[in-house]
Amino acid sequence: MDFLNAEILGIIATLFVLASFALSGEGKIRSINIIGSTLFVIYGIFIGAISVWLLNGALIFIHIYKLIKIKNAKSKEQSLE
Repeated sequence: MDFLNAEILGIIATLFVLASFALSGEGKIRSINIIGSTLFVIYGIFIGAISVWLLNGALIFIHIYKLIKIKNAKSKEQSLE
């Protein structure tokens, strides 16, 4: 991947992360942020930046864990009703 394509990928990833914070609702924010983080992992690999892909890879797992907790809390709430 050449420099221009890598930068375009980085910009798209940035836009996803930025857009996620414009949303309301933790689930929506985390879901869109997973897309941005995934793109940043790919970007980090292409540019050879371990810190970029390592951080964003970890964030993907954190977001997934939190989304599972949100889903479980909602299903618990519904079962109590």
